[in-house]
Amino acid sequence: MQTTTGRPRLTPLRAASAGLRFLLELAGLAAVAYWGVVVGDGLLQQVALAVGAVVFFVGVWGLFVAPKAVRRLGDPGRLVVELIVFGVVVVALVSVGQILVGFGFGLLVVVSEVLVVVLGQRDEL
Repeated sequence: MQTTTGRPRLTPLRAASAGLRFLLELAGLAAVAYWGVVVGDGLLQQVALAVGAVVFFVGVWGLFVAPKAVRRLGDPGRLVVELIVFGVVVVALVSVGQILVGFGFGLLVVVSEVLVVVLGQRDEL
């Protein structure tokens, strides 16, 4: 169902789906920063790796995935980039011993992607 402006109606499930997606993006940023701190040897290296990982995540997301991205990809390319970026987060978490957290994150990513497709939110998020 659409509103008079032509935009899809925001239902509680669509709002929850968008919220989950946003939380996954934030958690991904935190996770790659955590990875940098854990694998870094000394404060300078920890900061450099944490900041570098976050900049990489934000850069790729902002260039190719974000709704207002300069070079936003269409599907299936955008979906592939999303899964690669979120996959890097899973690998980062598992590589520092956070196996359950990593796989839990990956499971939530799959749930989120399925919701986004089923609810027709691919063009919105």
